[in-house]
Amino acid sequence: MSAKNNGFTFKQFHIDHDRCAMKVGTDGILLGAWVEVQHAKHVLDLGTGTGLIALMLAQRSSVASHIWAIELDHAAFLQAQANIKQSKWSAKVSLFAEDVADFCLNTKKNLI
Repeated sequence: MSAKNNGFTFKQFHIDHDRCAMKVGTDGILLGAWVEVQHAKHVLDLGTGTGLIALMLAQRSSVASHIWAIELDHAAFLQAQANIKQSKWSAKVSLFAEDVADFCLNTKKNLI
């Protein structure tokens, strides 16, 4: 990983974080790397911020899995939207700009 233009470039994707209050940091990187995802088909990322963890899980999970990412802060939502769109996993991640309390879960999630 390397810092580049107000963001981080990993081996397979880049995360910009200049519009988010919570920048890419060690905690998010470790969580995205350590969480077990191989059996998860329905993943929920609450407070996705830059979309870092959603993208790390999309990269590491099976082809059949899907990630729902929720972000309330408008600036962070726009940042996550741009980061997800520029990644090769944009079809695996659905991003929502809403409060978690208002989010309707139509399918059971097996990883939150």
